[in-house]
Amino acid sequence: MKIGRPQLIDEVNKGQILKLLREEGPISRAEIARRLGLSRPTVSTHIKELLKEGLVIEVGKGKGSKGRKGILLKYNARHGYFLAGDIEGFIMRFALSDLCGEILYEKVLSLNDLRQKNMMKPENFIDIIKQFLKENSVEEKNIRVIALGIAGIIEEGKLIFAPNLPEWNHAPLQNLIKEAFPETQVILENDVNTAVMGEMWKGAGKGLKNIVYLSLSTGIGAGIVIDGKLYEGSNKFAGEIAYMVVDSHHENFPGVEYTPLGALEWVASGARIIEKAKSFDSKYTLLEIIFDDYNKVEEIKVLIDRIGEYLGKAIVNMVSVLDPEVIIVGGIVGKFLNILMRKIKPTIEYYLPVPVKIIPSALYPKTVVYGAIYRALELYHTKPVII
Repeated sequence: MKIGRPQLIDEVNKGQILKLLREEGPISRAEIARRLGLSRPTVSTHIKELLKEGLVIEVGKGKGSKGRKGILLKYNARHGYFLAGDIEGFIMRFALSDLCGEILYEKVLSLNDLRQKNMMKPENFIDIIKQFLKENSVEEKNIRVIALGIAGIIEEGKLIFAPNLPEWNHAPLQNLIKEAFPETQVILENDVNTAVMGEMWKGAGKGLKNIVYLSLSTGIGAGIVIDGKLYEGSNKFAGEIAYMVVDSHHENFPGVEYTPLGALEWVASGARIIEKAKSFDSKYTLLEIIFDDYNKVEEIKVLIDRIGEYLGKAIVNMVSVLDPEVIIVGGIVGKFLNILMRKIKPTIEYYLPVPVKIIPSALYPKTVVYGAIYRALELYHTKPVII
């Protein structure tokens, strides 16, 4: 339907009212008119419509010593929901938030458990989402945005490369979700790019404009923010530091023709740390057990120090090119940053003449989820008006 100019102006005005209420409510009609430079009759007309649509609610009368007290209004954040997800090598983490980004419900699923139940096909993912909504009594029609951060490279709604999610390679994931939720907007993004936005919004990067988020998990990757904006590169390959070369041999790295891992992942990813540690002792099935033995088992100490040196060299390379204000470290390996820093710090000091600020994630393990919610907020609330 073509919108005429008066109708367009009405839509813009309603959008401004909603934005004000969302960011600074509860406030009165008179205050809205004053703040936005609109006439009181115009504000009253729009508020009446927004109340009817359920986007605005009345929450009592304002305080004042003189005159008639105006009824206060606030944005109805429960008019709908955002569904955020983090899909990585070991787990799926879901969250439902209200329309202001407050997390209401959460769920974590093991990929190994799902594989054992034969539930890792892309088609099964829709059933998993719907079950999560059903468990929390949320109707499908009330989901405004589904935003997912996924470990892999995404193009045109397809996961074209995901070493740790082989069942999903080249699956038309966006189309599958859109078919199941036709009225819902869908965002699919690389998990590390999603994570860096979460840290910039609510985490260790809040208030900063040049950030690198280094994810040390099943695999390795980096999310990059330059001048307050996500940087993805010409082929959306920026931050794929799994392929960074920091050694001439990389412990017999066979080349990308023979392994889905990049050179840095080959020597320093969570999966490879466990694999190497198990060659010493079969008990090393979890990273927690491995790092707990850092000061107890010489072979483990040598292994982790070597990992720290590789990561230190990778950070040197990133700083030399990007010069960020901070490097934020997250992921299941990133939990042990204090131990890794014993080798990362001297490696950086050996190669770089400038200081580097390295800090742990403030949001782990929900970093990607918060980034997905931020992306949903950004998309949903940039519309002129929400109906």
